[in-house]
Amino acid sequence: MLGDRRYSFNKRLITDNALDFSKRSSFVREVMLEKVYPTRLIVPMLQHYGVPAVPTVDVGEYVTIGQCIGAPEPGSFSVPIHSGISGTVTDIRDVSLPNGVKCRAVCIESDRKRTYHPSINPRSNVQISASEFMGIVKNAGIVGMGGEGIPTIAKINRARAEGVNEVLVNCLQSEPYSYSDFLRITDSADYIVMGAVALAGAVGVRRIRFLVSSTNGQEITALQAAMQRTAGEYSGYSFDFASFKSRFPQGYYRMVAKALYGKILGENDTLESTCHAVLFNCSTVFACWNAVADGLPLMSRVLTVTGEDGMGHNVLAPIGTPVSELLDSVNGKLETNNTIVWGSCLTGLVMNDPDNTPIIKTTSAVTIVRDADVHEYPCIHCGSCIENCPMELEPGIVTTLIRQGRYDEADQEGARKCISCGACAYVCPSGLPLTSTIASFAATKRNSVVSAYSTTEKIDIGSVTLMEAYDGYASAQEVKEDDTMVLPFEGGKFI
Repeated sequence: MLGDRRYSFNKRLITDNALDFSKRSSFVREVMLEKVYPTRLIVPMLQHYGVPAVPTVDVGEYVTIGQCIGAPEPGSFSVPIHSGISGTVTDIRDVSLPNGVKCRAVCIESDRKRTYHPSINPRSNVQISASEFMGIVKNAGIVGMGGEGIPTIAKINRARAEGVNEVLVNCLQSEPYSYSDFLRITDSADYIVMGAVALAGAVGVRRIRFLVSSTNGQEITALQAAMQRTAGEYSGYSFDFASFKSRFPQGYYRMVAKALYGKILGENDTLESTCHAVLFNCSTVFACWNAVADGLPLMSRVLTVTGEDGMGHNVLAPIGTPVSELLDSVNGKLETNNTIVWGSCLTGLVMNDPDNTPIIKTTSAVTIVRDADVHEYPCIHCGSCIENCPMELEPGIVTTLIRQGRYDEADQEGARKCISCGACAYVCPSGLPLTSTIASFAATKRNSVVSAYSTTEKIDIGSVTLMEAYDGYASAQEVKEDDTMVLPFEGGKFI
């Protein structure tokens, strides 16, 4: 199932002294999983691409693990939010996240009892229909856990509408020191294989391809063993592996299109329409089968906590855990000359208030970075940023145009195609803030259809998980008769 070919999107990206992550330190291959039991949660109502969910609880109300604490308004492009601890709702307040999202959040104080909602139990019969599976995925609040949080049910429906030929499982976590997906694969390969089968069945295809790094043989071994163990649970599906060179940002969907299919996606093109394939992150695939087999909504995730002082842990934490408690749980040290990054070291965002900044569904890492006194010098026109830009932009030129206020020209140079990968700033010998300048400009140019606040104060659905009513794709939410959820892409973002 694994041929000799090694895929990649750009032969020029790796340089001997910059982005060659194939020679990582031994830490990132260390499999270590610790469970985090926070004393409190701050659970934002907007952790996904779309509009915020609306709180379903009141201050003073007791909640259990798995209970729905935020639900979409009828007809809105949103997903449910669930509690990862049992305890009392202490506050419902506005929060600001490092990514610029402003929304309400439900604050919960733990009772230390870890009481689950009574409806959460392993499912005795996992032989379910595509419609039932789609209902489970929607009600579990599952979103893309490797990036921007596109609701998984929306990607399923988009793939069905476009008539894709195969399901791709993205196992290409390529940022240095971030290895949460690797742990999820090696620790839960059976769930990933079965989740991939369920997604393929829902989409209506029989071909499944796992995209893996050529340096991570353990992933392939784990997945192949899982295929053998679970072979009796399904029939008629074909599995294959596509081996990719260890490069960054290898797993981005545009890079996958270029490497795997030889297609360069335009600004409004999608993987589904252009390449007839749909891509799901491996952690998302796990979450889908976790919801089917164990009846668990998406209320926790594995993430990597890493730093330069010896920290290096993969942890399983409830979504909404404050970063400060996360660091305390793994003996993290925050000195005055260190910076906390909400995410991985290249694409993450600096945070200033770890006590009030929680992890969310799309947080794959928390990184401690040593502060450096970086001086900014004039561009020396070395071309390193051009050579290493995976989107084939000219970051130095685009940055100059933006700084000079020549915004139309910057746009013509393709500024809005920036994916904020950080490669150009990483290799710049002049210390220019290329990524932040271009990415900020690109964000202002994209027409957003996402609103920050909901007009509804509270939705009364009672003490439920929403997992109780998956049958026939029915739920407490308004559902269209054709089982579709339309992506709000008119003038907005394409995936």
